[in-house]
Amino acid sequence: MTLFQAGGRVVALGAMLLGGLQVRPQEATPNQLAVTLKLAVSLPDGSVFNIPAIGDGEMAAVVLLREGRFAGISLTPDMRAGAVHLDVAALLAMKKKLPEATCDEVRRWRSEDGGSYDAKENTSLLLSGLGRIGLPVLKVRVLPAGGPPPGGFRHDSMMAFCGCEYPSPRNISDPDTGMASGVAGAIYYPQPGKCAQITGCGQCCRAAARTRVSPDHAK
Repeated sequence: MTLFQAGGRVVALGAMLLGGLQVRPQEATPNQLAVTLKLAVSLPDGSVFNIPAIGDGEMAAVVLLREGRFAGISLTPDMRAGAVHLDVAALLAMKKKLPEATCDEVRRWRSEDGGSYDAKENTSLLLSGLGRIGLPVLKVRVLPAGGPPPGGFRHDSMMAFCGCEYPSPRNISDPDTGMASGVAGAIYYPQPGKCAQITGCGQCCRAAARTRVSPDHAK
């Protein structure tokens, strides 16, 4: 079983995914932008955070941190001549919590630079800039992007999703559908201008317009 979010809520689909999320290539429809590459971010607990690379930083993701001077790690990929450029920032802990913030607030959050990186398809990156500020050095693979598993499911947001693959199936509670048992992964389609919370990985925020919003870096 996997979880899909559409229209702001999670929908459970009854197909067990073994060995991670099974995907097919994403195709652009008229007036839509094809999504060809994604980041697969390996997290310390063994989960894999999948983030599509869309336009000029349209989709950004945040790996939440539980304690310390940083509240999370921001990852903002964009497409440049068939490759991915990735900006990384360490978001400072503030009175407001990241899960309570809007997409615009997350993108303007006070932060410290975690480095910028460039990679082509089927290559790996080590985010070494995080180590210089005392955070875990995350490993990122740049892979072909994919759509939902076969079955006819479609979404109007360019078929671009964020997802979390878990090291072993887990139970996830959804307020609309109840408990979904044995979930191997979760897929979310953030609405423009909003953030989606992804259990086990963090949150994914989609800009209302395809324009990068630079964070206010801490001094």
